Amino acid sequence: MFSNLLKHIDLIQTNKDNILDTWMNYQVVQERLNQNNFNILFFKEKFAVKVFDFAFGVVKNKHEVGECPVIGVMLILFKKKNIPLSDIFIICVHLKNALLHFFDDNAILDEKTIKELSILMDYNFEGVITEYVKLYYNDSREISKKESNTCSTIQTSERQEKKTPLPKEETLSCTTAKEYIEEVNVDMSLIDELHELESDTLNAIDADEILCANSLSESSNLFEQYAKVLNTLYEFEELSYTLTILKDLLINTEFDTIDKETNYIIGIYLKAIISDLQSWRMSIFITKEAEDIHYLDKTLLSSIAQLQITLMPTDEGQEDEIEFF
Repeated sequence: MFSNLLKHIDLIQTNKDNILDTWMNYQVVQERLNQNNFNILFFKEKFAVKVFDFAFGVVKNKHEVGECPVIGVMLILFKKKNIPLSDIFIICVHLKNALLHFFDDNAILDEKTIKELSILMDYNFEGVITEYVKLYYNDSREISKKESNTCSTIQTSERQEKKTPLPKEETLSCTTAKEYIEEVNVDMSLIDELHELESDTLNAIDADEILCANSLSESSNLFEQYAKVLNTLYEFEELSYTLTILKDLLINTEFDTIDKETNYIIGIYLKAIISDLQSWRMSIFITKEAEDIHYLDKTLLSSIAQLQITLMPTDEGQEDEIEFF
């Protein structure tokens, strides 16, 4: 499908940094990220690079179009910050523009390249928009439902009182913990190690009146180990990546500059996330009683995203840093 792009894949990948810099240097991209208080360098390092790698992994037939777990994590973070869909479209579409400029500068912009690039980017953009709309739609629809009720069927009728068209009927399939454990090869010794790390981390946090280096180190280590385990399980790649981002933020955050109230809030979120991870680990791998292995995904991803926003770098001094050339 992408034979022409594949022909130039070495040139594209060699110039990945230049293409990403072009994307981040579009004035409108910087404006949309800045006006939503989203640090540009953070976006480039945590999302833009991964989106680029995934897209050209599709070209090399390593991935399917629209199945990028990083995009799911990015959209949850965008939603937490209430970034408008129009801004997301502008930010995303400029990756395509950056690639078009690169192809033109290197005299490889022909009809075939344009066609293949359009298929690659447009279908991914469609997936981004569909997923973002679904995130907002599902939240408003499930406001009065319990978090564990994830196996419902979305109805196709209109809500007459609001005249709001609903998405097409979509049945969410559920895999029970028992079914899942029978299907995958899990190193239970790694799962058991997580239990000890959870206890050590919670004890460290509880021992600190104010979060200190020890409790933060324990937390980042726990999240790193969870991410490593989850990264071996295809079904939990999103959760793995968002924990990796959280681990990096914990390591790089200068906590001595954080006020006492924010420090306290971070501690609350850390304990809530660890508690949820404990429940998830137990119900999936130990008791195997979960009726849906994804029953806690939304809560975990939401809590982690909220803490990521709290820890994300500010834009102070960014004006001198965002010129990549």
